[in-house]
Amino acid sequence: MDNKGSYSKILEASNYLTVTGMSDFVRTYIEKLVYNISMYVDADFSLGKVEILNEYSGRCELSQAITGIPSAFSCVEGREDTLAEFAKRYSQLEITSYDLLARESLLDFLNLHNGLFVVMLSKNNICELSIDAPEQNQNGNPTIDLSEAKSITVIPVIFEYGTVKFYLCEL
Repeated sequence: MDNKGSYSKILEASNYLTVTGMSDFVRTYIEKLVYNISMYVDADFSLGKVEILNEYSGRCELSQAITGIPSAFSCVEGREDTLAEFAKRYSQLEITSYDLLARESLLDFLNLHNGLFVVMLSKNNICELSIDAPEQNQNGNPTIDLSEAKSITVIPVIFEYGTVKFYLCEL
C-alpha cells in the first residue's frame, strides 16, 4: 500500500473526528501530522485514543510555539527508547540512545511538521501563522504557561516499538 492509502486508513481507524469540542484547527493539525509521519518516518503506525485534556501533567522537553491567531504550543514526549527509535527512523542516522542527536532529530521533525502545517494553512488562505524555533527544555517544564490553554489535545502515535505522544495546546 502506498503512503497516501496508509495515511487515509490510519485516520479512518482513529477517533479524531468524533472527539467532542475539538476545533477544525486541531483536526487539520492531526491530519497533517499523520501524513507527515507516514511520509517522513514510518507508514506502519496507528493513532491511539485522541483526547482533549483539562491540564497537562507530563514532561514537555521538546517543544515549539506556533504564533498568530490561533496560537498554539506543540510538544512531543515518550519513553526514551521509543523517542530514540522514532528519531533514528526519521533522520536515517545510526541513533542508538536518547542522546543529543536523537533530541535534535526530534526537534527537526517537529519543526518540519509544524512548518509544513503553517504553510498549508497559508496556502489554503485559512490563516497566517509562524513558528518559533523549536526548543529543548532540560527540566521538562513547558516554556509557555499551559494553564491558560484553551484546549490541550494529546495525539498518541503507536508504532511497533512504542508510543510517541504529540500534544497540541491551543492558546
